[in-house]
Amino acid sequence: MVLSFFDNCGVIFQHYLPVRTSVTVAVFKDVMNMFLKKFKEKDWYFHFDNAPCHTANSTKEFLAKKGIKTSSTNRHEEDARGRGDRRQERPEGVDPDRFREAFRKWVERWEKCIRIGRSHEEKIC
Repeated sequence: MVLSFFDNCGVIFQHYLPVRTSVTVAVFKDVMNMFLKKFKEKDWYFHFDNAPCHTANSTKEFLAKKGIKTSSTNRHEEDARGRGDRRQERPEGVDPDRFREAFRKWVERWEKCIRIGRSHEEKIC
């Protein structure tokens, strides 16, 4: 399995897990620490799906301690906060045009992965 991180320019970090390794909370935290060590000069805003390693309370506490802002696709979490609609909100302080472009490229990447039936690599800008 490959854990990939990307920004509006493309894939910026990948970590390959050994065969038959699951992404547990411990694995997730280790990889996040590797990522943050390499890219410590930037503020990051992460969008996670509802995988157990992303939604665990210990993960949320870990990310909060690191000052990492997150967004999720967990409908139950959104409904509990009273946000039943699924709009993606722009993080405060992020230029609207840059956010729109990064989000558009993110959608293109996942559509390409679905179309070709696997992940793909891109040149980093």
